[in-house]
Amino acid sequence: MVWEGWQPARAEHEPTGDPVEVVTVDEAVVTPYGHGPLRAETGPQRWIRGAVHDHEGVLVRASQRRWHGDALNPVAADPETVPVPTDVRRLEGTWLYAGHWAGHFGHFLLEHLPNLWPDPAGLGPVAGVLAHRPAARSGIVHRRRPLQTPTIAAWQHDLIALAGHDPDGLRIVHGRALRVERLVVPSRPVLLKKWAQPEAVRLWRRVSEAVGTRGPDRRVYLSRSRFHAEADGSERARTAAEQDARLDETFAAAGFAVVHPETLSIAEQVATVRGAEVLAGLSGSALHLSVFADPGTRVLTFGDRRSPARPTKAQVMVDAACGHVTGFVPDGDEAALTAALADLAG
Repeated sequence: MVWEGWQPARAEHEPTGDPVEVVTVDEAVVTPYGHGPLRAETGPQRWIRGAVHDHEGVLVRASQRRWHGDALNPVAADPETVPVPTDVRRLEGTWLYAGHWAGHFGHFLLEHLPNLWPDPAGLGPVAGVLAHRPAARSGIVHRRRPLQTPTIAAWQHDLIALAGHDPDGLRIVHGRALRVERLVVPSRPVLLKKWAQPEAVRLWRRVSEAVGTRGPDRRVYLSRSRFHAEADGSERARTAAEQDARLDETFAAAGFAVVHPETLSIAEQVATVRGAEVLAGLSGSALHLSVFADPGTRVLTFGDRRSPARPTKAQVMVDAACGHVTGFVPDGDEAALTAALADLAG
């Protein structure tokens, strides 16, 4: 393929649904998490449940998880009304609802963290953050109990803190209903692979500004060589070791700092990205760190086995929402890579 040059990122989809809002629900009913199979010839094969209802049991639509329509993802199956339980645990005080927890780095960064978009300074005192258990494996133990105070990864802890909330105040809802004295429910500002609202971008900017510092390197390549080596041939490794090594060498020779993000703290990762004028990497979760890059940053994406001929839909969504200038090199296309680096040099 021919190197097509740098282009301002453009959204492929416009936001749909109700306007973004914040709903405060007194005496909220939080339904338990649930999931199961669907008998469907085409389309999604599973359903998922877990949302917020008001004191009369009516669904608060802002709380409902939306899915982007891939067959591998479930559909939300929350009922419009539920019976109001009377014999369940009740949380006192005001809590912030943060949707369904995500354990995977990319999904946490793009889908879960943006649900914390309301400015903490405007919320008043908040007892903690409340979330439903995740739909997939996450490191959080799933138990049939109303609440869990989870043990979370250091990077999750730090991102929540940088967003302005107390990570120790996180509670996870599992398989039983719950009542909450007052629950602040923000609309979900991201529909993965489709669109990200300005509220999500403001959250990412808030985290970036909370870090404050900027890394010293103006050209940064987010290497996946160590990550893929640790994956040890599993499906998580979407490029060959030889290709990873060759990319590391090529970018180092072109004057890029070759960074292994998994070896850095979250604050260090954000600072590295904030300092970059050009950010390059394989299509995937590491490059989603570009949400913390300044508008106008050049983002160079490389294809891999999952998406060899175009950037992933999630990365397109991110770059368009954040105002980046983008370029793409197909998987294994040495000529396009050479042209892209020559373009930068010129």
